[in-house]
Amino acid sequence: MSEPRSAEPVRWWAPWALPVTAPPARDVLVTVEGGRITALEAKVSRARAAELGAELHDGCVVAPGFVDAHAHLEYASYDALVDGLGFAEWIGDHIHRKRRLAPAHARASAELGALTALHAGITCVGDASFSGDAAHAMHAAGLRGRVYLEVFGGVDDASAGAALEAVLARLDELPSSDLLSHGLSPHAPYTVGEPLYRRVAASGLPWMTHLLESADELAFLAGGGALHAALERTGLPLPQWDGRDPVAALADVLGPEVVAVHLTQAGPAQLEVLADTGAALAHCPRSNARLGCGRLDLAVADRAGVLVGLGTDSPASAGPLDPFAELRCALEVHRVAARDSSWPSLAHLLRMATLDAARALGYDDLGSLDVGHHADLVAVHVGACDDPLAAYVLGAGPADVRAVLVAGRDAGVRDRTSLERARARASDARQLLALPVRRETAGAGA
Repeated sequence: MSEPRSAEPVRWWAPWALPVTAPPARDVLVTVEGGRITALEAKVSRARAAELGAELHDGCVVAPGFVDAHAHLEYASYDALVDGLGFAEWIGDHIHRKRRLAPAHARASAELGALTALHAGITCVGDASFSGDAAHAMHAAGLRGRVYLEVFGGVDDASAGAALEAVLARLDELPSSDLLSHGLSPHAPYTVGEPLYRRVAASGLPWMTHLLESADELAFLAGGGALHAALERTGLPLPQWDGRDPVAALADVLGPEVVAVHLTQAGPAQLEVLADTGAALAHCPRSNARLGCGRLDLAVADRAGVLVGLGTDSPASAGPLDPFAELRCALEVHRVAARDSSWPSLAHLLRMATLDAARALGYDDLGSLDVGHHADLVAVHVGACDDPLAAYVLGAGPADVRAVLVAGRDAGVRDRTSLERARARASDARQLLALPVRRETAGAGA
């Protein structure tokens, strides 16, 4: 999908705007031409905006669309199936359920994920996709973003070369456009060997990887634990890290084109490596909390200078694709840890979910209401309020999203018909996924 080049400007007016790079503004008129913001004016009366033919969003905040720094859209149908499993047990359960699905089921689930994201106000996604279906779904829905195709194995040079060759061939088959690009995702150190990480880094493509997500991962890296035992039962060759820190081991191939996901088990040394190399970090607090994985030390990451963007992660672990819920979880987790009712600030969190997430994915002209930036906008109803930032971050949700533009083009969220049809198409996948899993079966299936 190409960005529009219409000669007719699109104008939105709302009583409030959240520019992200500036304080909230009152009575704002946003003008969009050629898919980009060409003017942003405050203190424009509703009557004047109507004279100019603006679309009037009464009771709303206009803000940049959410940028999801890390997601798994194809797992939309997996939402709220399990609770109380540790990370290793959850991985086994997830793999066992996933094996029940035919390709058509996976595609339907991805389509549901893409449309759910749009209706929740997400306009750009960095998606780590196992099947590649996220690319087809995002392309069809008109979402902006990058799909990082997952790759596994590569524990030695020969198998690493074969794995990279195979995933590059699959990547060539995925749709792309002015809005949609591709990358690679070496999954995690417990499923990918260092030789494959290095091959991916040398490919020249942007890449994303899960790192230091849980204590189970640390035990695996040391050669033991529940995750190691579960993966060993598969009979597949396991990566050997011999207790090494994968962040330190890969420091020479990390860079600005890399998004490292989670880092709940990272200390100051690992976070300083990310900052020094320019690698970004995708923070997914709901997933980390529900799986009991731990908490990213956001204060240390900030002091080190790491670029941190907010991500929703997988509905299989985090629940529904809901950027507002992710914002609030981040606020609660980090304010409890800091014992500070003002840190992180609402402005800090919103920036993580928009401008910083966009920069993490390589966009330097996205995620704020600045002239010249891509016109990915949301109008969200907040009603009467004194503080629009508080009303937006603390009180709004997907049901309050009234309109969405991607590259200046209406994304069609005012009518929920397409979303409900996608949910109906994914119902067979949901039925299969919801069948019970015996715990011992889940472990063996990992």
